[in-house]
Amino acid sequence: MNKASAGLSLAGKLAIHYAITTFAVLVIASGILYWSVLDHLEREHQNLLIAKISDLKRYFKTSSNFGEELHELIDIEHHHSQMPHSSAIHPGIPHHVFVRILDSEGKLILQSGMMQPLPEALEFPEANNLNENIAVIKKKSTNNQQYLLGSAWTLTNFQGRPEKILLQGMLELAQDETLLLEYQHTLVSVLAFGVLASALSGFWITRRGLQPLRQITNAIQTINAQQLNERVGSKNWPHEIALLADSFDQMLARLDQSFGQLSRFSADLAHELRTPVNNLMGETEVALSRERNTEEYCQILESNIEECSRIARMIDELLFLARAEDPKTEINCQPLSVENEFQKVLSFYEGIAAEHQLEISCKSNKIVVYADQRLLRQVLTNLVSNAIRYAPKGGQVAMLAETMPDQSIKISVGDNGIGIPQDQIPHIFDRFYRVDKSRHRDTQGTGLGLAIVKSIMHLHGGTVLARNNQPQGTVLELIFPPSKK
Repeated sequence: MNKASAGLSLAGKLAIHYAITTFAVLVIASGILYWSVLDHLEREHQNLLIAKISDLKRYFKTSSNFGEELHELIDIEHHHSQMPHSSAIHPGIPHHVFVRILDSEGKLILQSGMMQPLPEALEFPEANNLNENIAVIKKKSTNNQQYLLGSAWTLTNFQGRPEKILLQGMLELAQDETLLLEYQHTLVSVLAFGVLASALSGFWITRRGLQPLRQITNAIQTINAQQLNERVGSKNWPHEIALLADSFDQMLARLDQSFGQLSRFSADLAHELRTPVNNLMGETEVALSRERNTEEYCQILESNIEECSRIARMIDELLFLARAEDPKTEINCQPLSVENEFQKVLSFYEGIAAEHQLEISCKSNKIVVYADQRLLRQVLTNLVSNAIRYAPKGGQVAMLAETMPDQSIKISVGDNGIGIPQDQIPHIFDRFYRVDKSRHRDTQGTGLGLAIVKSIMHLHGGTVLARNNQPQGTVLELIFPPSKK
């Protein structure tokens, strides 16, 4: 089992990421919600305590009676729902505010009937003298219970004279702490359930969403070297999968074309090699059929050398094409005078042109091209040789160089021969491609000349084009990119 198969599936990874994201969102949302509830409860508790002490202060402003009415006011229970602007989170739970009334010297006058002795560690806050503001403090007792404490001074008429008294209120928060604890447990449960549900639903949704990917995988697995004409993009795939299917179909088209070219190349190569090999074998068998003199043996060996030379040239050209198609191949480009290159080729073919009664002309317009000198001469040699081979006796071969409007350099080599059928022009740069018999190459050619020209132009970043000459013949054009300064 390799590492790819041993790892988590894409559906599993997406489900995990989805669960982690959901967990983070739920934690943040739960934290905000819990903080909101806690803050709201604290404000409501303070309002309860303030309201209780405020009621007592209003009572003592109008009355100095410490009788039954005051006892009822002290011992009445309060609910959250009774508070203005309250959300009444738990309105059914009563909240009893325990109250103590002390004189100015700190002696107890009256307290709530249900009020228990306070823990020693619990102290009421100090109140400002006759200030309407109420000091509120929250403390923990020794038994880990929480209380909210408040204090305020007020005036009352006692036996006909004004007297200052201290009002102290206390609110136990045990019930609210229990409520918050239950709320915490609920949030944890919701968080756990939400994460689990999101992971499961994420896995199910992802698997369902990836179903087209599995279908396209199954379709791809059925395609082999004998079925490269098959396509997977025919179905109505989702947009993202459709892009993958289209890219895969394009790759299949390129592979199909490459396999076709390779098959044709293999067949053409076998055919091209079979002819000289058969010639060698035939001549050798004839030579061995009976005894011959030295002159006959020499003629046979000379013929064999010609066939071997043709095979060697073909092998060298195939090796050159293989190197030229390697993306790592580098060439030595430099500024070259087209006039000088034309003259080199012209001097080489003067004798052959005279033998075929041909006229070779050149016009360079003093153009400089940025190219590899050795490869440029090979291109020109191949094109001129090809033009001479198919030009009629008394015909003409012309070499021309000119600068295009985009500053690219065009070098043309044309003849006034029989030309090439228009439908076959796109194929003449294929390896071993055969045109009709009227333009069939002679036995000295290998059928790789124009393929080499195309590869050399590709190395230079240029192109090679072919067109029929007017009124007759063929013109091959080399387009070099603009020269580098």
